[in-house]
Amino acid sequence: MNGIPLHTQRLVERLLQNYCDRICPPSARHAVLLGFSVGWDRATVHELQRLFGIPGTGRPIELAQFRYRAAGNEWRLYHVDDRGRWRRYPRRAPAHSFVELLREFDADPAGLFWGRINGKSLRWCSPRGRCADCDLRYCQVLGVADPAGNSLESTAAVRRLTSAST
Repeated sequence: MNGIPLHTQRLVERLLQNYCDRICPPSARHAVLLGFSVGWDRATVHELQRLFGIPGTGRPIELAQFRYRAAGNEWRLYHVDDRGRWRRYPRRAPAHSFVELLREFDADPAGLFWGRINGKSLRWCSPRGRCADCDLRYCQVLGVADPAGNSLESTAAVRRLTSAST
């Protein structure tokens, strides 16, 4: 059985590090702190929940797992069910692109990763959805936006891209 190829593993680590560091505005990092681990054939994203509200402490709560199958050179997305077991994400077929599944995890249309209240995802910084800053950071992480993020053309492209994906 083969694990994630080394070059792919480094790319996944870099994508997840960028995602965890930059997807939320810095003002939200005191409330939500994301982390990840990469193993032989999987990458797991977790939220660090503070212990007793003490800064600097945390317990990882697993949110999603991306599993790699070398036989088909494909990734599969998993979520944790109510009993704490990993289940295949029902809305998404296996993909050859890790980024496609990262987008699905982030958008969470089924509400299995981030939870929902009144139909709204708990993931976003606003009850109306992702704010413009989050959209821009998200697209920068995925490499589909101008890194400076200050051109009108890139802002319009970001809005088109994110409205189509959510």
